[in-house]
This record gives sequence, C-alpha cells and structure tokens, in this order.
Amino acid sequence: MKAFAAVGGSLCLAATALATDLFNEASYPSGNVIKRDFVVVGGGASGTYAAVGLHDQGKSFVLIERSGRLGGQTETYTDPSSGTKVDYGVQAYNNISLTRDFFARFNVPVTEFTFPPAAEPVYADFTTGAVVEGFKPGTLGSDYTTELNKYPYLDGGFFLPDKVPEDLLLPWGEYVEKYSLQDSTWATTVARPAPPGNLLEILAIYVFHAFNALEVSLGQGRENGLQTANYDNSEVYENAYSELKANVLLNSTIVAARRSNSRKGGVQLVVKTATGYKLVIAKQLILGVQLVLDTMKPFGLDSKEQSILSKLKGYPYYAGLVSNTGLSNSSWYTNVAAKTPYNVPNLPDFTFFKPTLVEGQFLYWYSALQPTSRAQIESEAVSTINKLHAIAGTKALAKPRFDAFADHTPFHVYVTAEDITNGFYRDLYSLQGYKNTWYISATFARGSSQIWNNTANMLPEIIAAAG
Repeated sequence: MKAFAAVGGSLCLAATALATDLFNEASYPSGNVIKRDFVVVGGGASGTYAAVGLHDQGKSFVLIERSGRLGGQTETYTDPSSGTKVDYGVQAYNNISLTRDFFARFNVPVTEFTFPPAAEPVYADFTTGAVVEGFKPGTLGSDYTTELNKYPYLDGGFFLPDKVPEDLLLPWGEYVEKYSLQDSTWATTVARPAPPGNLLEILAIYVFHAFNALEVSLGQGRENGLQTANYDNSEVYENAYSELKANVLLNSTIVAARRSNSRKGGVQLVVKTATGYKLVIAKQLILGVQLVLDTMKPFGLDSKEQSILSKLKGYPYYAGLVSNTGLSNSSWYTNVAAKTPYNVPNLPDFTFFKPTLVEGQFLYWYSALQPTSRAQIESEAVSTINKLHAIAGTKALAKPRFDAFADHTPFHVYVTAEDITNGFYRDLYSLQGYKNTWYISATFARGSSQIWNNTANMLPEIIAAAG
C-alpha cells in the first residue's frame, strides 16, 4: 500500500496507488488519523452551535472550517485607531431564550439591537444620483401578516403540504398585486437584508420564509432584537473557539469523502489542513454549509443526492466597509429607484450606505445576479460615493479606503416553482440521516437564531444515530 504526504500544498500519490489508499489508515502518519463519533463541516452559525452542543453533552467530535475563524457570515471589523468594533456581517439576533442562553454560555453580554449611529435617512436613486422627492417607505402592516399567517409551515423550514398552494409559487411582484400588499412591499424587500436576486421576481414562498413570524415581530417593533453589548457579534464565536480549539481544524477543506449506506460503516473524510492531509473517521457527518453543488462535490454524492441537490441555486450577495469617504455620519443613504415598480433598485447595485460608529466609515450591501469581483464592486462604490457627495452638496477630498469585504455567496438558495411543485423540499428532508449525513445549514432557515433553534431540535436525533 502506497503512503502519501502533503508536498508543495498538493496531495501526492504514487502513480500506481489505488484511490482507496486515501481512506486507508495505513496511508497516514498516526497523528494524522482522527477518530471521533461526529465530524462537523462548516464553522458558521449552525456548525459552531452543533459543535458546542456535542461538547456540552460530552460527545467526541471534530469541527472542520475552511477559513481561519469561526462565525461564517458573522464578521466584525476593528478600527485600528480607536478600537471600535463594527459588524459588517450578521447584524442582529432574535430575542428568544435560546439566543440569550447561547451568548450567556460564553459570557457575552447582549443588549437591544440598534443601528448606530442615529442618522437621517436619505432616499436616492444611486443610478442617477438624485434624491427621490416625496418617497415614503411603506410600513409593515396587517396586509402582510394576514397573508403570512396562511403559511405557518414556513417558520424555520419548508414543511410544505403535499399540494403546495399555487399562490406561494407566484413571483413576489404578482403576489403583491393579487393581494394588494403595496404598503408592505418596501418593508418586506428593500428595507431589510433582502433576499438576493430580483426582489419582485423571487417566489413568494421565499419572501414569507425569510420574513417569517419571528422577523415580523422585529419589523413591527413587537420584539427588540439583540446584539452584543460591545457591537462585536463575532465575540461569541471567538469565545467558542477558545473552548473548542482542541477539536477544531481551521483553514481546512474536504478533498474526498466516503460515506457508508449502513450505520456501522460511518463516514471517512480526507481533509487538507495547514499541517498536511488528515483522515477523519466518524460515525456521523453534520454539514453546516449551503447545499449547492460546488460545496458538495467533495462529499461523493450518489445519484439520489445529486438529483436533489443539483436543483439548488443561489445569487451573489456582498458586504463591505468603506472609510475616508468625506460623507457625514449624520446621513444614511438608501437606494430607491425612481422609475421602477415599488422603487425596487435594478441589479447589480448597492442596497444602502449606512454610517458606522467610525467617523466617515459606511457599511454597504451589494446585490448582483452574477458573481462580481471585489475590485469591480469597490470601483462602483467610489462612483456611488461621488454621487452621494453631489446629493449632500459636499465634495470628496480624498480617495476612499476600503476596510473590509465579505462575499456571502450564495446568500440564500432557492429552486424553481416547478421543483417545489414536484416535491423538492420533501425530497430534501428525506436526505436527513441518509448515508450517515445530516444537514443543518441556512438552506433550511434564515437568521442565526432560527438556525440555532433548528440545530438544537435536530441534535438529539443526530446523537441517537451514532449509537
């Protein structure tokens, strides 16, 4: 049997070695074979929460994360001059006991969510660089909640009836017209972290799923969201890593997998790490990643899995911080298209430029229909900032500095109306536990709190499967 090693960052196999050598313990130095009851892939909201749950119940696990930190889309910038923290990823959490308990578990104080600093809204068409005079954003009202209440099975998942209501498969713009939701359209699309893609063409099911009962409570002010008291939402993940790090592989990626159809066979993963290739052998695999094919390819999907997961697609979505803008932190600029239905911006474009606690620094969100490079987005940001100066009656005195950038692609994933009608989500849920693999990611729920809640509900069954 041929042994292999990491050389020059690549997996070097003798030409005559069989592919099965990858999964043979004898092919690895003894220190590069990791045996656990559970392997968790993805150190974002779901994967970290699952790892903490396993740890607290005394279960053996290893958590594999491709980046150099835990937290996924929870990203925080530290201003080098003042030490001020700025969250440019996840902004807020639902104020439920599970959220409060998780932060308390890692001694992270929380407070009611605000979008500091206080700023005057400016509604402008970022394409023309002109203020949209007389624009008034609609408010979330009973027209929306009346419709939402028809679909309680969209809270925290896609637990659809066998016959999916045809209304749910309408493009959102058509649903709005059919049920006269014009007053709530802005509040359920642009005025929040909007689903990516064309906001009037996405299916109604995805609007109701993303802006479900918990999110409506936030939007209507019935519930004050939570954030960390230090404006550092990454703190809970940093503290979690400090406790879990003996069982965490950062900067690590899956290059091959073998998953048995039997419980006894478990799973085997070949992992590329900073210190060489490792073989992970576990009873159960927990996936905290979006289930698009590019992510799932290394896991050796069979025809059943391939036929289901190949249907999932996602649009790009980006966020960043730009400073030295010369703009006043007293204004919050929101993109309002002057000549489109419901003033929804055409894509690609920025959603807003929102001031942060760092003077002259702004947070932006950028939505596109095709992958877009950081250089292109930042070039467009400079152009837009110049337009905002024209609106404010000021002049850019220096070149903006880009402090941070995040690619959240695919931000949300979706399938077609035809796929939903044909039972896609029934088939997706049927994969839970299949080939000793469990799925806990944002494919099923929106927002960290709801993802944590789903993960907490699933963990007992996952643990039981390991025997």
